[in-house]
Amino acid sequence: MSRIIEEIYVWRLPVRLYHWINALCIVVLSTTGMYIAWPLMSAPVGEAALHHSMALWRYFHYVVAFIFIGNFLYRMYYALLVNDQYARFGGFRPWSPEWWGVPFKEQVASYLFLREDEPNYVGHNPVAALAHFVFIFCGSVFMIVTGLAMYGENNPGGFTETWFGWALPLLGGSYGLRYAHHLVAWIFPFYVIVHLYAVFRHDIVDRTSVTSSIITGFKHKVEDEASV
Repeated sequence: MSRIIEEIYVWRLPVRLYHWINALCIVVLSTTGMYIAWPLMSAPVGEAALHHSMALWRYFHYVVAFIFIGNFLYRMYYALLVNDQYARFGGFRPWSPEWWGVPFKEQVASYLFLREDEPNYVGHNPVAALAHFVFIFCGSVFMIVTGLAMYGENNPGGFTETWFGWALPLLGGSYGLRYAHHLVAWIFPFYVIVHLYAVFRHDIVDRTSVTSSIITGFKHKVEDEASV
């Protein structure tokens, strides 16, 4: 049966800017981080003192990391203090048994193609909200804390070492800290793959224009004609 499509302004400009800045930072941080861990792109030849490529990659990694932190803090401010129903955390209540009920199970079944109809949400559906919390929020907090702890090793007694140095003994010293930081970083490429699958699937299955909504801010609300 035919459908009526209504345009709803869901993602405001600050949310869209955060999304694209965060995406760009993740790409750059992942790329530079991999080079720092495995400097295979330009193996040094000759005296180490004559080569500065690692220092440049580390410096670029630090600069983008601080942009990532500032962007993350702004998103937290926007989610907690700005009156934007689609950007706030109010609907995310994983501590409530009701939150894991029928809507969550229906969305999981839909993603796995175990049901024909697609639950329709204007903002984030329960599965997307949980994925964003685990991968983006928790993942970002861990990477920020461990990253600042490593940065603080270069400046003993400084701000970052004073406030985040506790992560060093907690994770078993410098090696353990770096290993944990590198290991958790791999959740971001995994999340990107799952995120792109979900976004394109929504566009194909229920025509909610999720892909274009993060550019224009407008999302389709699709309803059966018989229900109107």
